[in-house]
Amino acid sequence: MEQSRSGDPTLVFDGEGRLQGWTADAAALPGASRLLVAGAELAALQPLFDGAQCVDAALAGGGFLRVVGKAVPPPVRSSDLSGRLFAAASHDLRQPLAAMSLLIGTLDGRMTADRAARDLLRSMAQAVESMRSMVDGHFDLVRLEAGLIEPETRPQAINGVLMRLALDVVPRFAERGSRFTVMPCSAIVHTDSGLLERLLHGLIANALRQTPRGRVVLGCRPRGDGVRVELWDSGRGLTPVQLQALRDELERPAGDGPGTLGLGLALARGLARRLGLRLEVCSVEGRGTLFAVTVPRAADGEGVGRAYTPAPQANQDVPDISRARVLLIEDDPMVLAALEALLGQWGCAVLAAESYDGAVERLGPAPQPPDLIISDLRLKGTANGIVAIRQIVQLLGQPVPGMILTGDTDPKRLREARLSGYTLLHKPIAPLALRVAVSRLLSRDSGSP
Repeated sequence: MEQSRSGDPTLVFDGEGRLQGWTADAAALPGASRLLVAGAELAALQPLFDGAQCVDAALAGGGFLRVVGKAVPPPVRSSDLSGRLFAAASHDLRQPLAAMSLLIGTLDGRMTADRAARDLLRSMAQAVESMRSMVDGHFDLVRLEAGLIEPETRPQAINGVLMRLALDVVPRFAERGSRFTVMPCSAIVHTDSGLLERLLHGLIANALRQTPRGRVVLGCRPRGDGVRVELWDSGRGLTPVQLQALRDELERPAGDGPGTLGLGLALARGLARRLGLRLEVCSVEGRGTLFAVTVPRAADGEGVGRAYTPAPQANQDVPDISRARVLLIEDDPMVLAALEALLGQWGCAVLAAESYDGAVERLGPAPQPPDLIISDLRLKGTANGIVAIRQIVQLLGQPVPGMILTGDTDPKRLREARLSGYTLLHKPIAPLALRVAVSRLLSRDSGSP
């Protein structure tokens, strides 16, 4: 139904808000080659309309036209180009790291008797995780120094940040014989949840290094008009001289370089400043250290708290997901093979494809609905992971839970993924964290009416 006439970009939707056709001018919009797919929902096309004046006109039969006001894309600034280059480089580095992490998890499940081999494999897993943390940290620091990180503050449930952190780091503490505990909090704060999560992740990475044995606790307490997020560890602690030196480093003026701070603390300091927050630290030699940051509380009525979901514990039972039927869509052959092997090791029946079209072909003409769809965010072809899952669910004619597994660091893409409603996990991910997330989605689906 695509037309070739010139004019304002125009898209045609049916009565249910699904895309039926578009003009050549619409196809020329930035991002159109990826998003314009027959049957796509209006919400999935929102990135095409950002910053443009749109006019809707009703059509006979219940559909409508959306005319997108012409907006010449602004000239590419060097910072925009740098941001895209950093995001692309980070994504490309994460893919082999993700494959390595998943393959190590698969091997771990197959080694039952050789304790020395299991210890060696555990050391490999820790090395991969360290590589991933360093890649994340260095790219985030570069983006901070280049002014590429812009906070988007809004009301957020702090508990969502805490639970995502727990899901990511609990397996790392368990592997080292330490415990990581999260205390639930129902407060609604006003901040950028993604940047706050990354800030706390830097503090946790530091605590992991300082606490080879013992416990780390993350929790919140009221503090005036804000919520004080605290991270306690039972590590080595600091002498009074070391504590004062650390406080001086945390107060070092912006632009003076990282100083003597490690990567995690340097990143946490930079993100705190970007969010307009202040890092606090207290420590007692031989007993441990406390890092804290106070986040402003959202005004009354700005947000609604979310129900508490228990964080995974280091000694929790491994969830049983055997016999689950999983549709897996991943365009990187290494990661696809690693995910297929790991899910198969857990007893799942896996249908694997590299694109939306390949997934539809694997499902066949009379498809049996899978129990879960896992998709990368970037895919071959015009459909990204969000669109692919939605289109497949529409094809199946019944709801199926979906998960986005991505190594992307582009803020716009991640924001789109978070708003999609699907569970979002970042590559590389610890196998246990993936298993817990899959189990929760399958349990939630089976328990739904």
